[in-house]
Amino acid sequence: MNTLAPQHVEFFVQRGISPETATRFEVYTGAVVGKPGERHVEPSARGNVIAYPFFEHGQVVNEKYRAERDGEKFFWHRKGGKRTFWNSDVLDDPQLEAGTQALVIAEGFEDAMVAIDCGWPLTVSVPDGAPPVPKDGRMAPLDPETEHTGKFEFLWLNRDRLRRIKRFILAVDDDGPGQRLAAEIVRRLGAARCMFVTYPEGCKDLNDVLRKHGREAVHDVLRTAKQYPVRGLYRLSEYPALPALQPISIGWPLFDGSVPGNGWMKLFAGEFMVVTGIPSHGKSTWVLNMLWNTARDYGWRAAIFSPEMPTVPYLRDKLRRIIGGDDADRLIESNFVFIDNDPNDADEDDITLEWIIEKARDAVLRDGINVLVIDPWNEIEHARLRDETTTEYVGRAIRRLKRFGRQYEVAVIVLAHPTKDVFEHGKARTATLYDIEGSAHWFNKCDHGVVIERAPEGDQATVHIAKVRFDETGFKGAIRMQFEVRSQRYRQLSEQQEFPYG
Repeated sequence: MNTLAPQHVEFFVQRGISPETATRFEVYTGAVVGKPGERHVEPSARGNVIAYPFFEHGQVVNEKYRAERDGEKFFWHRKGGKRTFWNSDVLDDPQLEAGTQALVIAEGFEDAMVAIDCGWPLTVSVPDGAPPVPKDGRMAPLDPETEHTGKFEFLWLNRDRLRRIKRFILAVDDDGPGQRLAAEIVRRLGAARCMFVTYPEGCKDLNDVLRKHGREAVHDVLRTAKQYPVRGLYRLSEYPALPALQPISIGWPLFDGSVPGNGWMKLFAGEFMVVTGIPSHGKSTWVLNMLWNTARDYGWRAAIFSPEMPTVPYLRDKLRRIIGGDDADRLIESNFVFIDNDPNDADEDDITLEWIIEKARDAVLRDGINVLVIDPWNEIEHARLRDETTTEYVGRAIRRLKRFGRQYEVAVIVLAHPTKDVFEHGKARTATLYDIEGSAHWFNKCDHGVVIERAPEGDQATVHIAKVRFDETGFKGAIRMQFEVRSQRYRQLSEQQEFPYG
């Protein structure tokens, strides 16, 4: 049987954790053995490594290791191990599905053991701790190169089990990385199911609470967890400490700094944007340019539903030209996911809005998307209720999209064609949001409304910012841009050209 060496028994005792709890989860002392390139950890009472096994259905599927050298801590996983929760077998407890108990999610193994020791057995730990916060304090994007198979893979791998759980208590560290971890978990699981804890002054985690205030205080911290605000009326004390969400640049300086202290248009998490314009005037390409700009500058990842443009080769080739360089395919792979029917199944049913939203939820959980694009609205199979008018259906559909965007902090962008009424006497006039087939809901309910208009001759286009709901995200106006056909890029003109609406 694997055992803990005396120095590692003392490690847990100093943290107020029963060594019996550690050994119950088969935590053991090990040593690194083997040749370079083949090194691994084996049980050894003389080693300096603490090994934390991950069990799934009673089988070890991974191990995480902790070691110290010259006062510096090192952590690593067993090569090829499954990135799942530590103590993941409790995810199947029927009390979680019934809602009679909440699943406690801790940031580290020791905090999870504290919760278990203090009477909360349905506790798990994330496998890799919290993502770092940059030195400037800004909540910069997670690394798109590693997130898909790194920090949050444990949520995707357990998605079916997590969907059945009614309530979660997030007992992460009360610091920048912990707040960032909590925000990302809430965004993926949904605020309606999540609760947050409040630690006593001077404590940043459950282990601190145990050492400074005792077992009963740990129990009280978890027992008094509060619901994350979703909608309704709240006292100030009921709001958790979350990183402030700031509007971001859409990538062209022309849109950012025209107005002192602000810009013509900035994107924000959870918004609902409508983009229209006469077909072939470049609205899809403008949105793809914006998506690449936000991916490049902020690491924002997008899910695209675009039935009019086949992903391969059309969307792929267009994105290749916009991104440019030999690295384009890797960048597309890292920053974009495509919502589509199975291309090998010709008998798939028509795509409905409900199906798209369900796939978008999966994309939040698996890929951590920040943007959902529907291009165009007209290609969705719209399932109206009996006796429901088009206007009523459009209003209901937009409410569903906005609810999804707010719940998961995803910017939702819908591209919609105008009706034929924009053609008068054989000539096209500038489209408006009111020209979109359906109703005036497109104007009334959007946070940003954009009209793309390209001149029949030449390479110039006008971006009409026709609706801005919040002052801090921009102003109504129009900006002239240059469209470069060869690269499919929208660029700002060498001389700034912009004008407000009167």
